[in-house]
Amino acid sequence: MSRGSWMAPLALLAALVSGSLAADLAGRYVSLGKCPDITNKADFDAVPYLGRWYEQERYDSDFQIGMDCVNAIYSDMGNGYVEVHNTARTSEGDFAEAIGEAHVVEPGVLLVQFGGYPAEYHVLATDYENYSSVYNCFEEGEYRWQYAWLLTRAQFPSADLLATARQAFADNGIDLDSFHVTYQGDDCPYLP
Repeated sequence: MSRGSWMAPLALLAALVSGSLAADLAGRYVSLGKCPDITNKADFDAVPYLGRWYEQERYDSDFQIGMDCVNAIYSDMGNGYVEVHNTARTSEGDFAEAIGEAHVVEPGVLLVQFGGYPAEYHVLATDYENYSSVYNCFEEGEYRWQYAWLLTRAQFPSADLLATARQAFADNGIDLDSFHVTYQGDDCPYLP
């Protein structure tokens, strides 16, 4: 296994950037309506964002079914780029990983690429040391396809910290009722 890195919270965002529109849309949380008018973290800085993040909650998506122990490590590649190393455990107990890269394209927005296919990663809020609230949305006709990830630095965060991270989604009009809790435990196969 290669050493890890930075960005989208899964070995799975690869589905978001899967090449064809049909495949891209199939992996997201789908609902009627328009994408909310979100506010990205205007003063986002990628440097303190580097390091390990644990996925605590997310929208369910086809490419993450049965996955737990989701983890991302972000590391500096130089020239403004960050390596994104996502890992997870599958429902069969196998270790899954994906490596990509990202760079800031506007305040609070990173362009993440796995296999050459780009996707936007909107950081709604982060304090860099404890939590990050990340979102992506795409509209097609009357429907919207969404990704959302609540990430923390701690494997076992406090309820207060989770509430703070969840508030960033609520403040942006993002429905929290469909969030899925991601298992993180002592038996998870994390990279060192």
